[in-house]
Amino acid sequence: MVVTLFCFLIVCLIFVVFGNIITLNFDVKNKSYSIIDNYFIGLCVVGTLLNFWSLFLPTDYTALLFLLLLTSLFLVKKRKFIIPKLLKNLRFIKSQKYFTLILCFATIILLLYATVTPRLFDTYLYHINAIQWNENFRAVPGLANFHHRLGFNSSSLVLGAAFSFNDLFNQYIFVINSCSMLLFFFWILKTIYFKRNYEVLFSILFIYYFFKQYALDISSPSTDLITNIIVGYLFLTLLFDSKAIQSKSMLFIIVPIFSLTLKLSILPIVLISIYCIYLKKENLFQTLKVFSMYSFIFLIPWLVRNVILTGYIIFPFERLDLFNFDWEVSKSYITEVDKSVKSWARIPERNFDEVLSMPLSQWFEIWFNKKELSNKVFFILAVFTPLTSILFFITNKKNRTTSLLLLSTVAYLIFIFWFFTAPDFRFSFSIILFLAILPLYFLKDIFSFSKKITNPIAITVCVYCFMMIAYNGFVLFTEDYRKIKTVIKYAYLPKDVYYEKFKRNIVFNKKTYYSPNKVGINLYEPALHFQNFDQFPSTLYLDESFKLRGDHLQDGFLTNKKTFFW
Repeated sequence: MVVTLFCFLIVCLIFVVFGNIITLNFDVKNKSYSIIDNYFIGLCVVGTLLNFWSLFLPTDYTALLFLLLLTSLFLVKKRKFIIPKLLKNLRFIKSQKYFTLILCFATIILLLYATVTPRLFDTYLYHINAIQWNENFRAVPGLANFHHRLGFNSSSLVLGAAFSFNDLFNQYIFVINSCSMLLFFFWILKTIYFKRNYEVLFSILFIYYFFKQYALDISSPSTDLITNIIVGYLFLTLLFDSKAIQSKSMLFIIVPIFSLTLKLSILPIVLISIYCIYLKKENLFQTLKVFSMYSFIFLIPWLVRNVILTGYIIFPFERLDLFNFDWEVSKSYITEVDKSVKSWARIPERNFDEVLSMPLSQWFEIWFNKKELSNKVFFILAVFTPLTSILFFITNKKNRTTSLLLLSTVAYLIFIFWFFTAPDFRFSFSIILFLAILPLYFLKDIFSFSKKITNPIAITVCVYCFMMIAYNGFVLFTEDYRKIKTVIKYAYLPKDVYYEKFKRNIVFNKKTYYSPNKVGINLYEPALHFQNFDQFPSTLYLDESFKLRGDHLQDGFLTNKKTFFW
C-alpha cells in the first residue's frame, strides 16, 4: 500500500503540473480550474507526448524520468503560479476537518480495490503483453499480425507502460486507473459534502453503481475504466455547472478529443469540443480550423501508431486503407476481427457470421436476457430518457440550457453508437448510467424544495452506499490478503501480478521462427488454447501465417493470414 500511495503521488504530481502549464498558458483569463481538472488535462497532454515518444523510443522508465525532469523544470519556472494554487487547495482541505477524514477513509477504500491482483481476463490476455511490447520496443510494424488485440491501440496501455514502475520495484504497479478513480471519487465526495440538493443524490447513485460495475478494473490496466471515468467527470461537471464549458474551456476541448485515443466508441463526444470552441470563436470556419488544430496535435501521434501497428489509420476498419505497407494486416483478416468485436459484444462464444446475420429483435432478446437486473433497468431508463428530456424542455423554459441540450444529445448519440457497434456494458457504462439517472435533474426543484426533508434521506443514502463500496472493496481485498500476516507482509509492496499466472499454472510452448537472414527468434503460446498469454513474447496461437520482417522483433511481422483465430 505504501508503494501504491507513492506511485499515486508521482502520477498526480506529473499530471497536475502538466495540466497547470496548459491552463496557465492557453487560458490565462480563467482561474477556475481545480486540481482534478488539471489532472485530467495533464493526463491527456502526457498521453499525447508518450504516443509521440513511442514512435521513436521504447516507453520505459526513461520516459518516466523525462516526464519527471520536465515536471521539475515547469515547477521551477512557474513556481509563483503553480505552488500557491496547490497550497491553497491543501489549506482548504485541511480547514475542513470532517471532509479531510472522509477523504482519508476514501483513500483507504480505494487502496483495498487498487492493491488486489488483477482479475480481468483481458489483463492477462493482452493488456500486460501490450505494455511489455511498449516497454521493450518503439511501435512495432505489423504487431497486430502477431495477435490482433495488440493492434487495439489504446493510449491507456502506453500510459501504463510509462507508469508501470516495473524497473523501480521489479514488478508492475498498475496505477493509472486506480489513481484516476481515486481523484474522481474525491470529486464526487466533494460534490456530496458541499451540496444540498439533487446533486447529492445524483452523485451518490452514480459513484455507487460505477464502483459496482468497475470493481475489478481498478487494479488492472483495463482500457475501459479510464475512458468511463473521463466521460463521467466531463458530463457530471457540465451538468452541475452549465457555465463550466466557458470557464474551463481547456478541459472541454482537450479531454474529449484525446479520449478518442482511449476508446473510439465514444466518438460523438467531440461535439462538446466543437461547441466549446464555437463559444470562443463564434464563427463556424474559425471553429473548424481551431478544432482541426487541436485534433492534429492530440490525434496524429496515435493515428501514426495505428498505421505502424496495423497498416491502417483506424483498426479494425479496412475502408481507411490509405497506405500499402508490407506489414499491413490482410483485409480478409481485419474483416474477421471487426466481426468478432461486434459479435462478441452481442452474444459471446457464438459463430460470428451467425450472430451478425440475426435481425435486431432476435439478437437483442438473447443479449438482454443475459444481462444482470440492474443493467437491464439502466438500459431501459436510458432508452426512454429522451422522452423525459423533450418533456422537460417543452414545459420548463426557466431551467433549460444549451449545455443541457448538448449533454443530452451527445450522451444519446454515444449510446446509439455503442448499441449498434459493440453493446458490451463495460465499454460505455458511464453514459448508460448518466442517461438512466438524468431524469433526477429534471426533478431537481423537488429535491431542493425542503432541506429538512431531503437532508436525512440524502445522508442515509450516502452512508449506506459509502459503506457498501467499502464492504465490497474489503471482500475483494481479503480474497488476496486473507490473514493478518499476509496483510503485514504486503503492506509495503502489493502482490506481484504474476502470482495469478503461477496460481493458474499456465504452461507455454516455444517455437523458433527464422528471419529472412536465418536468425532464429523464440516465440511462445499457451499449451492450452484460450488460456491467457503473458509470457513475453507470446501470442494466443502460433501458426505459419505470419513471419518475421527482419532479424529483430523491432522489425515487426508480416502476414498472409486469411482466417480468424480468437
